[in-house]
Amino acid sequence: MSTILLRCAVSVISLCMMCKPLLAEEDATFWEGFRVGGYTSVDLHIPRTESTRLNWNELAMIVTWDKNTRIKFFGELDLENVASYTHRQGLDFRDVYINPERLYFDVNLTERANVRLGRFLTPLGRWNQLHASPLVWTASRPVATTELFPTFTSGIQFFGTLPLQERSLDYQIYTATMNAQPESRGETQYKDMRGARVAINNVFNFTNENAGLNTIGLNYATYREEQSFGPKYSILGIDFLLEFDRWELSGEAYTRKIDHGQGGGSGAYLQSAYLIKNDWYWITRLENLHQPNTPNAERWIIGVTKRLKPNQLLKFEIVGGNGEYEDIPRGFTTSFAMMY
Repeated sequence: MSTILLRCAVSVISLCMMCKPLLAEEDATFWEGFRVGGYTSVDLHIPRTESTRLNWNELAMIVTWDKNTRIKFFGELDLENVASYTHRQGLDFRDVYINPERLYFDVNLTERANVRLGRFLTPLGRWNQLHASPLVWTASRPVATTELFPTFTSGIQFFGTLPLQERSLDYQIYTATMNAQPESRGETQYKDMRGARVAINNVFNFTNENAGLNTIGLNYATYREEQSFGPKYSILGIDFLLEFDRWELSGEAYTRKIDHGQGGGSGAYLQSAYLIKNDWYWITRLENLHQPNTPNAERWIIGVTKRLKPNQLLKFEIVGGNGEYEDIPRGFTTSFAMMY
């Protein structure tokens, strides 16, 4: 981990120094482009079969640089599993670790094409790219988005938006150029990640003023496990988001194959958020996960979420069904998440 962090630091310093001469011709002050922020969240879990646990999940620092030029920078460094408390163990800091979540440069090539260089969230589906606690409705994450593909990719990504009359097409094409990239602690390590996602926006061409986003995305990727002679996977997925009146509906579904066409697992979720009143939302989610040599998971979630401020969410939810995951236990959870 220390070697990776050292490489990241050296890369950022080197690339920033490369950017500075380019900005001179823009007659802009280099350091004025930096912005610092972040997010954090705290959960209280009351699981079915374990002790009640209070978790400080993460403390994230985000640094961006943008001077309205062709080059932009984004960096996120997370302190994960900051602290936990149970009646039996008391206050515990033993699981804390540093995760270099994102570290990349975006370069604008043309009006419809950009290139991203560095470590970024794997652009498979929607949730993985927007999974920060203050940006999602629930404290728990759909298991299909954590167990079937790598969360991060270190490499190069081409992305942009193409006009299609009343609609538009977003595209993301990416490939890993550095293997042995760190995942969150306990996650399977992958390498040789490459894939693409295309999403059509304004699919239904709504004209009603109460209608919002309506997007359908298609995803495909290949990768292999980091271990020696690890299996090679190919994954195909679809995702969607629909906003209309008081409703927001979203979902993702994936099927994964191993070499020679063998089944490598599948998973999906379907989620709804309904605006009740005064920024209170009723949340419902159904999800499943099927993997070789592990029990299947069929889960449901119901809850309410209050948007306290544009950057703060208070969440209450009950997780039921079958399948146990340490970071997403069945039972009751309440969570507070904020951006700063």
